Amino acid sequence: MSKKAIWIVVACILVAIILGAGIYAGVKYYHKKQDQKKTDEAKTSSPTSTVTNNSTTAGTSSTGVVSERSNPGNTHADWLTYANFLTSYMISYPADAKIEDLSNPKAADIAHSKCIKISTDNYYVLVGSADTSNTCFRTGVGDDWSTGPTETVAPAGANYTITGMHNEAASAGYYNDFFLINLLDGVNKIEYGISVNEKYGTITKAAATDLVHQIVTTYNPAE
Repeated sequence: MSKKAIWIVVACILVAIILGAGIYAGVKYYHKKQDQKKTDEAKTSSPTSTVTNNSTTAGTSSTGVVSERSNPGNTHADWLTYANFLTSYMISYPADAKIEDLSNPKAADIAHSKCIKISTDNYYVLVGSADTSNTCFRTGVGDDWSTGPTETVAPAGANYTITGMHNEAASAGYYNDFFLINLLDGVNKIEYGISVNEKYGTITKAAATDLVHQIVTTYNPAE
């Protein structure tokens, strides 16, 4: 075979390789564009949701937790407000607290719960219907304990002086207080308490008590 023929064969092989590579790259690019198009269409057609409250991380629904209504009892711009539509009330709380439905059985929507709990490691607030079948509140809290601590709080703008339950290990800096408020409207009750270890914890008993009082004070009827 002459040199000229050899060069022609080599040239044909190179052209074939280049054409094959070009076709392969074109096909690959086409499929990539098609996949991207499908992904974009899926994103456009799928509904999106925004989680507004950190309570969702505690395993509770965000539905009904953050209300757009203005709570007249709340003076904290960075607090969240929960609105209940079953017994018509609202209550505000710090953003680092969690809120959960303790109804039994649980409500389909937390906004219609018979019993909600707002809490951190150092305090809690329970709000529930005054229905006698409601198992929201702990037994014994709210009874006449003559040796218990006495506090005054003002949910819905009304002053309540209540006697609670108390236990402590002062040498270890550990304190527990629990109180129950039978609201004047007869529709709901509020139980609240603190659990503080002043020796190893991050908050004092006085600070926890003040904070939980502020939360209870934000309770208001929701028209």
